[in-house]
Amino acid sequence: MSMQLDDYRIAIRERNYPDLLDLALRVSRAHAGPLFRAFLVGVVPCALFNAWLLSGYVEPDIDLQVPLWYVVFMLMLVAWQIPLATAPMTLYLGSSLFDQKPGRKELRGRFFAALPQMFIFQVVLRGMLTPPVITLFVFFWGWPYLSEVILLERNPLFKGKLKRITTMRRVSSLHKGSTGDLFARWMGAMLVGLMFIISLWFMLYLLGAVLANQLAVEGIFYSVYFPVALWATIGYLTVVRFLSYLDLRIRREGWEVELLMRAESARLMKEAK
Repeated sequence: MSMQLDDYRIAIRERNYPDLLDLALRVSRAHAGPLFRAFLVGVVPCALFNAWLLSGYVEPDIDLQVPLWYVVFMLMLVAWQIPLATAPMTLYLGSSLFDQKPGRKELRGRFFAALPQMFIFQVVLRGMLTPPVITLFVFFWGWPYLSEVILLERNPLFKGKLKRITTMRRVSSLHKGSTGDLFARWMGAMLVGLMFIISLWFMLYLLGAVLANQLAVEGIFYSVYFPVALWATIGYLTVVRFLSYLDLRIRREGWEVELLMRAESARLMKEAK
């Protein structure tokens, strides 16, 4: 299916960060079904793996009355898993910007084509960067749109004979000169994410307490409510990150002008035939 470069589903223009947060809610609502399915495809395997791996840490510490290591290890695992877990959502968002209903087969093909680079950059290198603070600093602030470049722009890992722009060079050029803005947006995402996690976490607890008529904090408070709130927040911030990636391209590269020129070129070529 050919993309309609002059018929995109989101208005291509510059926005500030609060506008992006609001737009992310609107996009999430407009594409709720497909986004939720893409979210489940990426997140459920990771969540089940984490639940199995950390099952022995759920019991609260005797002194603190809180399973501190469970929370710490969960945050470390999730920080490492985010790029792969949210890749289906990113691919869907990138395709749905131009296509009304991107096909599953097409999205699956794009994912497996990008998987080698995702594994190298987002699994191996991220796994080597510990503690998690360094991982968050380098990949969420320094190169926050690495996944978007790999999944959507599909640059090669090496130049090859055609001397194409590599992923590393493309990522570096995209983020270069935007340190201050990226840091501010990174801080904003951290603050918004923290508020979302706490709100969703205790909302789930209160809902469960009302249904079970039991206010005591039990293991499910940490083993179920916390991961659900954490992953739900990450899903929303994935949409925010995608929109921020578009905004950066518009600000730095005049992407909206490029799209119009490419659309007009495609139209003229079609008429010439």
